[in-house]
Amino acid sequence: MLLFIPIVLAAPPPDQPLLSTGAITTVLDNGLTVILEEARRTDTVALHLRFGVGSRDEEDGERGCAHLFEHLMFEGSANVPGASFDAWLTQAGGSNNAWTSEDTTAYHMTFPSGAAELALFLESDRLGFLSAGVTEENVANQRDVVLQERAEGYADPHGRDWDTFSRLMWPEGHPYHVPVIGTVADVEGFSVAGTQDFWQRHYRPDNTVLALVGNFDAEEMLARVEWWFSDVPGKPAPQTPRLTETVLPEGGGNGVLEDGVEDWGLWMGWSTPAGLHPDAAALETLSYILSYGRGTRLDDAMYYKRRIASETWAWLSAGELASQFIIYTAAMKPKISKMDRMITGVLADIIDHPPTPAEMARTKSVMLAGLLDSLERPEDRAEHLTDCMVHYGRPDCFAEEWKRYADVTAEDVVRVTQTWLTPERRTTLSVIPEGTEGALPGAVSVELP
Repeated sequence: MLLFIPIVLAAPPPDQPLLSTGAITTVLDNGLTVILEEARRTDTVALHLRFGVGSRDEEDGERGCAHLFEHLMFEGSANVPGASFDAWLTQAGGSNNAWTSEDTTAYHMTFPSGAAELALFLESDRLGFLSAGVTEENVANQRDVVLQERAEGYADPHGRDWDTFSRLMWPEGHPYHVPVIGTVADVEGFSVAGTQDFWQRHYRPDNTVLALVGNFDAEEMLARVEWWFSDVPGKPAPQTPRLTETVLPEGGGNGVLEDGVEDWGLWMGWSTPAGLHPDAAALETLSYILSYGRGTRLDDAMYYKRRIASETWAWLSAGELASQFIIYTAAMKPKISKMDRMITGVLADIIDHPPTPAEMARTKSVMLAGLLDSLERPEDRAEHLTDCMVHYGRPDCFAEEWKRYADVTAEDVVRVTQTWLTPERRTTLSVIPEGTEGALPGAVSVELP
């Protein structure tokens, strides 16, 4: 990430007002968890609905079904026919979207406070009574939409990188091995009965957290939420409990992907513990020390001082079962082996020359600023509240979550580098233009299902 950010010599104190919340929380009789926080600076409301289901919960034959529901949830329910969900919300001045990950499916919307009644009606109807919209026609249509989305995404330059790299890193049988968008064979085989079964198993009130942040009176909004959602029927939990932990694999090897690209890219990653593991905060801190603009170690070595790479990124992709520490670099010439050596040298230098006090202060300043900026936006704040509830069992975890990062020391950064970013744990993917050379030696071709 090639940005210029000035060095800050001291991290701001964590006692920021935005790190506290006056949210109220309740659990309805059907198991739905509700979080409400008043924020009256604008006449808008943000709604975030989080379901505890992602691609890791799919069984053989239903790979991609969690993502399919991103589409089916907008295709009609008992009292919202066809594509009325989007049309009615848009006419009321609102907007919405959804996303699916390995761990979670989430639906979010923003709307004027006067449209709250409509928004609650729309969400409650598809949570409780979606089955009316899960028809043969709708499932067939959305199968085609998903397959087209997959084909178009993979046809884009570097559109296959992430799924290919993740498939290489997470071995067969690991919950994160199959791409979120699914496999062609499974998507083509989706049936109405199988889709209904998936909805019954996972789209349960007790597997859902609803957060609303915005211009409303919390007690009055709670009464309206209870009115609209109290008749949503509860459903039995699946007989097989959801996974709570998984074994971290060793390195996934050395792969190569020939694609319709113009540059040579190198993905390098290590499997690391889940996002709430004590070492995760230090690993994320390391990523900012490596790559966040001029003055960070990897960006300086690869771009600002020597122009070896045209792109440089480092980040922690944190998951509920496991995480990935990733470094990505690219160049307009076949420099993958050189980039590999440079990255290896920069990581070794972290151990030999630990982060300085100035580096640690700058990193924490940037990370805290990013968190505070996010908490200023109602839509992001609603999402953070649901994350807190899922991970900590309460919505007021902002200060505790920040403390994990504020307490990270330079010694912690060195320790996690030595512990997790070892050569034997490393996975690499060389992405090269079709018909060319330049991959790391010994790289084996990787294909997507």
